[in-house]
This record gives sequence, structure tokens and C-alpha cells, in this order.
Amino acid sequence: MSKQFLVPVCTLLAEKSPQALPLGAACIVTGIQTYFEKNHLKIGTVTSKLSVFEYSATPIHRQAEAIAQRLLQDAPFALCFSLYLWNRPILEQAARIVKRINPAVYLIAGGPEVTAGSLHNHPFDFLVAGEGEIAVPQLLHKLITLQNSQQQTAKENLPEQYIRGNRIPYEQLTSPYLSGVLNPQDYQGGALWELARGCPFKCAYCYESKGEKTVSYFPVERIKKELEFFAEKKVVQVFVLDPTYNAQKNRALEILNLIKTITPHTFYHFECRAEFLNPEMAKAFSHIPCSLQIGLQSAHENVLKLVDRSFNKKDFIKKINMLNQQGVVFGFDLIYGLPQDTLQGFRESIDFAISLYPNSLELFRLAVLPGTTLFDKKDLLGLTAQQEPPYLVQSTETFSPHHLEQAEKLARATSLFYTAGRAVPWFHSVLTPLRCKPSRFFESFAQFLEEKHRSVNTATTTYPQKDIEELQVQFVSKEYKEKKLSHLLPVALDLIRLQGAFSRAYADGETTVLHLTYHPEDLFSPYAQDVVFFQKGAKKSPLKIKVYPHKKGPQWKNLK
Repeated sequence: MSKQFLVPVCTLLAEKSPQALPLGAACIVTGIQTYFEKNHLKIGTVTSKLSVFEYSATPIHRQAEAIAQRLLQDAPFALCFSLYLWNRPILEQAARIVKRINPAVYLIAGGPEVTAGSLHNHPFDFLVAGEGEIAVPQLLHKLITLQNSQQQTAKENLPEQYIRGNRIPYEQLTSPYLSGVLNPQDYQGGALWELARGCPFKCAYCYESKGEKTVSYFPVERIKKELEFFAEKKVVQVFVLDPTYNAQKNRALEILNLIKTITPHTFYHFECRAEFLNPEMAKAFSHIPCSLQIGLQSAHENVLKLVDRSFNKKDFIKKINMLNQQGVVFGFDLIYGLPQDTLQGFRESIDFAISLYPNSLELFRLAVLPGTTLFDKKDLLGLTAQQEPPYLVQSTETFSPHHLEQAEKLARATSLFYTAGRAVPWFHSVLTPLRCKPSRFFESFAQFLEEKHRSVNTATTTYPQKDIEELQVQFVSKEYKEKKLSHLLPVALDLIRLQGAFSRAYADGETTVLHLTYHPEDLFSPYAQDVVFFQKGAKKSPLKIKVYPHKKGPQWKNLK
């Protein structure tokens, strides 16, 4: 009877959702399975499985203890840990507990934290940097061979502790979806979909800043099969893993056409670069349910240059206007705390971003990640940052700790009011009469929240949109009254409530009953974009309506 060698691949998720789906760990499990099945090695039966854990409210040491005990239950030969910035402290502690209880278990770690070279005084026997689908099974093969020949105790016979996984021809890799390792239904019917690895850019704050300035693409044949799998499984939404999806125009268009044909009802989230957009691509995006996330980071060319990013404001505006003309949903990323940026500069970046009508803004404090070019240059650039995860910047030459704290409050208030509050359809209309820049408006909102002792936590999944809408109504009412604009409030509040009801019908399947001052058709007309003009000319038509979800899109009904 052949000997059994069990190798669980462990990871820890913040939540069980499509964005948190354990794709990296699943790729390693699939790689191990494929390697030992293809090679028919006479070393025993090698079994690998995905071991997924979720964060809990218990202290770190208790979570680590529970993970270690669970992993040891099946008497594993080796354990693989998929390390990320957010799960490393707990998984490192779990690995130490495993080693203390059973020193014979081989501990292998991989993931971005390993590739970045940020692990020190760790409990792992082996570190696999880079791509692990071939490197990890080859390492296991060597260890099992040593085990069978009873040489495992001879340290000089063991493989090197640090192993660099080389770039793999992707046609040799098996998809973790097609192998059955990953089931999107286990993650709220969504998926992470890897189309490429690598990046043609070298942004100093990114792990790719020291990598090869190349991109390797997965074969279109595999992509098509995965799309057919998504269609079969009725996947609701897909987060595309390709940091510059539109870098290769023809390939991007080909995949968009496949998506349109095979999964026309699935919603896709893409990461794109504005400079690669053109009218043809904007139109292609408009033909599928999708949103684009675009890394703006800052509106200041001198700031971006210090982190090795180029920026042409005029061209950026031109390319974003293409998306607006085609009705494509998009959002921007902004980072505060970049070298030579300031609190006022961050305000200006928010104002510039909002002027282009994004559907969302993702705002982050700069993380100075070990293993990046920015980390190596942090002293030269005058950056002080946390030495442990999440490595957030604490001060710069131009951004004091106090200003960073103010920027954080501004970022949270902006995220809550604008992004989580789904404010884009009405925001500019309501803001214009106040004669106020968006950033100042959001700072006032942050103060308003503090005075009301409200949380500004950006974990919006636990903050119902209807509650955010009530905050929006209260704050806009306060601002209009203080500016002696009370006569415009019926229009402004009708716009907020009507658009909010339609967004909930579309996104959440909710039905809302509203009492409006003006007729919905008037409020949806272009004239309502100018609140002052609308208030002067529109006829009041008080009515009660019901807004409800419908297969053709949200509908409304007059309840009289």
C-alpha cells in the first residue's frame, strides 16, 4: 500500500466574498494536483486540499491556535501558507504553534509578503517567492523523496530555504475553476478571474516596481473555457485580475466580445489605465455590464513623477470623457500621503476627480511596502511609516501626522457620502447652489458626522444605503438652510430621495415608497441638473409613488 502525503494549502480571508476569494491558494492546490497526476511519480499518494479560514472577533492568539489545531487534525506531511499583508500576523503565529506541536511538519510560505522579502524571524522551513504552481510541487517532490529514503534529518540534504518560482508558460497551468478546486457559489456567486500577471509599469509604491517590466497573458482558449464555466455556474459578478486590462487593445476587445457573447448578464469589474482608452474600447465596455477602476492616485504631475507615474491631465480628461459619453460606469483610486503631496494637494485631487463624474472614489493612505522601490527610497524622500503590516505612512516632509489624520477623516467622509451614498447622479446638481468645492463639502460632512457621534467607517457593506441617504438629507438640509437656500430644498431632497430609491431597486432589489414635491419625469429631465433654474420654472406636483425593481430596470408607480 502506497504511503499518503497530505498537503493542505492554508489561507485566511477577511470575509467570504468574491473579492476575498482565495485564488492564490487555489492555484497552488491545483498546481500540486496537476504536477503529481501528470508525472505519475512512484513516491506515494500526494493529496492537496484548500484550507480556508475567516477572520473572527476573537483575539489573534486564539484565532492562530484554532487554525493550528485544525490544520494538525489530518496529520499533514507539509503545510503551505498563502501570506498577504492582512493575514500574515495570524498565519505566522499559527505556523509557530504547528511547529511547536509537531516539528516534523514542513512549513512552506508563499504570496506577496514572501516575494517582497519582508519576512524575518519567521517559523517557516521554506519560502517560495514568485509563481508557485510548479516550484511548490517540485519542492514537495524533493521532500517526499528524502522522506522515503530516510534522509530527511540530514540538513545538508534539504533543498534551499528560499526558492524563486520562475515565470511559467501559462498554457501548462490548469485553471483552479476548471479543476474543481474553486466553486464561485461558495463566495456569494462571484469570482476573481486572472487574465494576466505582471505589469508594464513600475509604480514605486507597488510590488511590481522591482519586477520585470513585462506582462504574461493566459491563453484565450483557457479564458473562453472559464467564461463557459461562469455561464454554467451562473456567476453574478467577476473581479478581473489584470492591473492594466486595456494595455493590449486587440486582446482586450477580443475578450470583451467573448464576455458579451458567453456571459452577457454577469457584471465585470476591470482595472484600466486611462491613457490606453479610445472610442472603440469605450464603446465595447458599454456593451457589457461592467465598471472600470482607474488609478488616478493624484491630480499633480510633480507628485506622481516621484513615484514613477506619468500623468497628462488634458489627455486624462479627454479619455474619461469618452467613458462618460458611452455611459460606462467607472471609479478612481486616490492615494494620500504620497511624497511631496500635501493636505491641500489631496483636496485638489478630490476636486479634480469629482469634476469628471466618477461613480465611485476609492481613497487610501499610502502604504510603504517592504520590497518596493518606494520602501528603498523612503529615507531619501522623507517618509516615516509603520514597520509592521499594514505599513501605512505616518508622516512625510510635507504631510504632518495631524494633516494625515485630517486627510483620513476627509477620505472616510467622501467614501461614505459619495461612493457608499451612490451620489453621482445628483451630486453636482445639489452642490452647485452652495458654491462650494467638493473637498470642502466633504470636510464639512466629516465634522457633521463627528458632531452627531456617527461612525464614518468605510465598511459600507454593514451600513445600509438608506441610512446613508438619511445622513445625506440631514446634512444637505443643514447646509442649504445655513446658506439661506431653503427655497431650493424641495428640489434637492426630491433628487436625493428619488435617485436613492432607484439605486436601491437596481442594486438591492428594494421597493421604496416616496412622497415627492415634483413629478418624477420632471426630476429625471435635464432641467433638474440646474436646481436654481428648475425651482424657478418647474410646477410643483406633490404625489406619492412606489419605486420597485423590474426585469427591465427600476420602475415607478403613482400611488396617488
